[in-house]
Amino acid sequence: MAMGSASTRRTRVTRNTGASGDRPSRPARGHAAEVFPSRYVHIGGEECPTTQWETSPAARRRAASLGFTDAAQLHGWFLGQMQDTLAEHGRRAICWDEAEQNGALPADMTLTAWRDPAHGMSSVSRGHQVIMAPYRSTYLDYAQSDRPDEPAGQPDVVTTLEDVYRFDPLAGDLPVADPLDGRRPGVLGTQAQLWTEFAPTPDHVRYLAFPRLCALAEAAWSEGPRDHGEFRDRLAAHLERLRVLGALASRGAAV
Repeated sequence: MAMGSASTRRTRVTRNTGASGDRPSRPARGHAAEVFPSRYVHIGGEECPTTQWETSPAARRRAASLGFTDAAQLHGWFLGQMQDTLAEHGRRAICWDEAEQNGALPADMTLTAWRDPAHGMSSVSRGHQVIMAPYRSTYLDYAQSDRPDEPAGQPDVVTTLEDVYRFDPLAGDLPVADPLDGRRPGVLGTQAQLWTEFAPTPDHVRYLAFPRLCALAEAAWSEGPRDHGEFRDRLAAHLERLRVLGALASRGAAV
């Protein structure tokens, strides 16, 4: 399974998103396919309020012309239009799985399941290929300990090294997806997220990322039973390598 990481902030969609048509965005989507050489293009799709569409006569007319009963359904339709344009350029779209709550998404769109693992399982059952990234296991912006000297992190959740290590992207006997066959649902892999609202410096980012990213890498790439104690023993030597490479925060890491 592939394991990727992301350290950039998600781009929030404003409430002014134009739902009455998609023509202005088509050239932009084509340009995106030209700029980014990767096979997949993540189009976001979450945090998109639909209140303004529901009170907009133009948006309501557009929804009615498409046979929708609710203007909020334009959200899923618009993401599907983006997927179609990227497909014309030989690419595949990825979006956050919560976008599916405002209308069905094309089955050939890959979803990133960031909420509970059950949401990822549900997406697979609907025919999607999924990147499993539940926030309690893969969001590295959360504090990694509850020690008094722990640097500030995203509040309310502590995600320890062991929490990350215990994560199983295929829990519940989920099938492994074939990236060469987008019609076969399953799990493509997992990824880490590290949003930086509470990480103002590179040193803070390094502190949040390591060694938890090591634990996620092992969870992504290994098969069969895994032993956390044995992992920690091996991690001691690996941390020394990371220090030499300058990947660790200057104050050390909470292990």
